[in-house]
Amino acid sequence: MGSYPEKTNMLQYLRTKSKVDCDSLDVPLAKELGPFVDSTSNQADAYLELVLPHRADLFKQSIALAHEIHGEYPGVAFEELTLEIAMVMLGLAIAPYITESIHIMTNPTLTSTRTIVENAQRISALTSRISPSFPLSRVCIKVVSTWEGLQACRELSALNINTLATTLYTFEQAVLAAECGCMYIAPFVHELKAFFDEKYDDGGANLLLCHEIQQYYRKHEYSTKVKAAGLLSLDEAKALAGVATMTIAPDLLRILATTEIEEKDVYRLSLFREDNMIEEKKLERKTYVEDEQGWRQAYAEAYDGKGQWKTIEAIGVFQEYQLKAERLILETERGSRSHD
Repeated sequence: MGSYPEKTNMLQYLRTKSKVDCDSLDVPLAKELGPFVDSTSNQADAYLELVLPHRADLFKQSIALAHEIHGEYPGVAFEELTLEIAMVMLGLAIAPYITESIHIMTNPTLTSTRTIVENAQRISALTSRISPSFPLSRVCIKVVSTWEGLQACRELSALNINTLATTLYTFEQAVLAAECGCMYIAPFVHELKAFFDEKYDDGGANLLLCHEIQQYYRKHEYSTKVKAAGLLSLDEAKALAGVATMTIAPDLLRILATTEIEEKDVYRLSLFREDNMIEEKKLERKTYVEDEQGWRQAYAEAYDGKGQWKTIEAIGVFQEYQLKAERLILETERGSRSHD
């Protein structure tokens, strides 16, 4: 059960069981409660950072660099390029306070494998341009878990670009992500909408999916790691203690850091106890990487279609913030020109 003190706080305890990431680009938080392993982010995180007064200089630098290099990227809108630059800069700003990777999400409005691959390659190139000494091995590109997105991960893996499959709600997505060589998958414990609407009830957490996938990966010796995402409560964190990695939002991190627990009381609540095994039939090897039709059918049927619907909804939330961030960039650019 571990060699840690009998009494500790929940965040300290989790770090003895799983790698813990900061689900935020909040540098002061990372300094306060770190060190974290990775820093995860998305378009919503980027937008919410860019509207903060203390990010004004970074925002201006992003716009200035976009003006300088926009001609090198024909077909990419100025505001799209600016947002990519800003997301890279935000990731690099928090990098000194984490031990491993920054995560940068591709544009969720892209729907073809080709455009997603190009976007990921551009993000990698921008990272090297902005910080030539920063190792690309510490960059992980987040891609939506559609067929096209996961096939993009397959191509990116062949190019030695690390990927994470996000907006993942089904076992079928997890199987394909591993076959496509993703470094991580991020199964969402809750619907994404639950984070943006306090009154929304998504019917409860799907905690078992993380456990099933992790046992499947270990049985079949996949290197892909489960990064549980979308936790909302202390009890959910207890249940997931032992998952390979987990990414936790700021409010819950603070609760975990101030909640004293006893090891013996928490250990028995974890789904990842050594004595809690999934039945072998559920762990039988599956393959979808060369079977698009078979995958689409299995994915569409998972949880009576709810898994696919949740993925579509989550992608829609990220698309909304992509467009909000792009509008913010255009409004800021117009405002700056009007003062010149």
